[in-house]
Amino acid sequence: MPNRLTRPGTLAYAFIAVTLGVQAIHVVRLDGVWGTGQTWVAVTLLAIGLASCALFTASALTRIPLVESAAPEPGDGRLLSQFGVWVVIGLTAVGVLVVAVSELDAFGLWPNLPAVFTPFWVRRLETSYFEGVEETRRAAAAARAEDR
Repeated sequence: MPNRLTRPGTLAYAFIAVTLGVQAIHVVRLDGVWGTGQTWVAVTLLAIGLASCALFTASALTRIPLVESAAPEPGDGRLLSQFGVWVVIGLTAVGVLVVAVSELDAFGLWPNLPAVFTPFWVRRLETSYFEGVEETRRAAAAARAEDR
């Protein structure tokens, strides 16, 4: 199985990147948050949203998954695949903690929680796809062998 995103996987990553970007815009446009004494909450959530958006955007553009489908080769410098999903999980955990500690009820981390599961979901779908392709190739080769 190649360690690159397929087109549907790239589209799933791009969709998550767009929703994270929308979340960042939503945080910026919350007028009631910036005038309160808890500006740090909005700044932290904005930084988390933008960092997560940047990870998914970089992954979609380079077609490098955030989760490796196989063990990386020694010396493979694909840090995005090795640590990307852990960074997304860490950012989401910090965001959930900030929302829980703060007293703001106006918003939460709505796209970040699905973003945590998206790399694993995409990897599972792509693994199933490539297994199906390989099974079809074996069946076609067996059918050709029977025809001879």
